[in-house]
Amino acid sequence: MPRPHAHDVAKVQFRSHDSPSARRARNTSVQPSHYDADMPSRLLAVFAALFAAIALVAGCSSSSDNSTKDLPDAATLLQQSSETTKAQTSVHLLLTVTGEIKELPIESLEGDLTTTPAVAAQGKANLIFLGQKLDDIGFVVAEGNLFATLTSGGAYQDFGRADAIYDVSAILNPETGLANVVANFSDPKADGRETINGVETVRINGTISAEAVNGIAPQIAATGPVPGTAWVAEDGNHELMQAKMEPTPGNSVTMSMSDWGKSVTVTKPAI
Repeated sequence: MPRPHAHDVAKVQFRSHDSPSARRARNTSVQPSHYDADMPSRLLAVFAALFAAIALVAGCSSSSDNSTKDLPDAATLLQQSSETTKAQTSVHLLLTVTGEIKELPIESLEGDLTTTPAVAAQGKANLIFLGQKLDDIGFVVAEGNLFATLTSGGAYQDFGRADAIYDVSAILNPETGLANVVANFSDPKADGRETINGVETVRINGTISAEAVNGIAPQIAATGPVPGTAWVAEDGNHELMQAKMEPTPGNSVTMSMSDWGKSVTVTKPAI
């Protein structure tokens, strides 16, 4: 049976206890029973969480032999990193969630984002949807719309305006994005060095304001400061290489960034 189009799913109703006469009346137009009328809104919520998380796995990391020797001032390093991040217009992201964050039904995400010449993004994600694991779900933001697959390798469907689900450009927004997260660490302390994806970084612990957390990931709905860690390149322009937020003990979102400023080409999928 052909899979219904994203815009048609809302018209499908699931009936499991209707009468024989009602079934006979309905037989003139066969309707699929494995989709329910709430599926579009549930899918949109999943994709909103997907973009809002923007949390990334660390990749390859290791501690340095001189991890605690002559560490730089944490607050100064964070400020320098925030200024660098504000000027960025593209990034490669790799996302993981450790533990369970109900508002973010995501296991992992990897993709590219750019804000110039227009907002665009593409990648793949592993999601948890209606209690089932969905692997390699493709997503594209192009020409203002969100396109996504419902199965691995499946056809892309148009979910409408991307900014009505989540404004993906917020990730690189100087006022609400990653730069703002780094700028809103309280009581930061540098406690060691680590090599993240080949870059020597300083690891900084502290707490992130609820406003900064909710600015980049509104689904978390933080009501107070959230424990956080940032890994900032010690040399150069102090790029943010990784960030971690832990909304509840044992449940965290880890953000790892690479290829800052590199050209990103996104192709609108055929529908």
